[in-house]
Amino acid sequence: MAQIANIISGTLRCAAFAVSLCFVWAQATEASGFLYECDMDDPDQGLGWVSPKIAIVLPGDGSVTVVDALTLTFAEDPVLGRILRDNDARFIVKWTLKDVRADTGRSFANFDYRASIAKSTGRIELTAGPRTFDSGLRSVGTCRKRTE
Repeated sequence: MAQIANIISGTLRCAAFAVSLCFVWAQATEASGFLYECDMDDPDQGLGWVSPKIAIVLPGDGSVTVVDALTLTFAEDPVLGRILRDNDARFIVKWTLKDVRADTGRSFANFDYRASIAKSTGRIELTAGPRTFDSGLRSVGTCRKRTE
């Protein structure tokens, strides 16, 4: 029974992600913005803290929004990020999920994410972890820049 509940929960999260992605994508394209649609190669290395698909939305007004299964699970909406670097070679953004709770029951006030995207290849390097930890989880993948 618990396995069925997990399957249903996962399916609902995927559907919610798809709907949210459509919403933020529509916002980005309205303002001459774009989004990075990122597929992580090894989300299992993130021990449940890295989504297999991440959308990083730049609506064209200098802001950035991130949406994935985890932002929808814990924040229930896309979250605002902060651009650390945006030059010809690299785009780096960070964001935080607040008040998250692991399946084990352990809670974290701030779970920080940092994504670095190489503009020439689309390779994303993601680090994630509780703010109080010295080291975090790492994952890599590929991003595609989308305007439509």
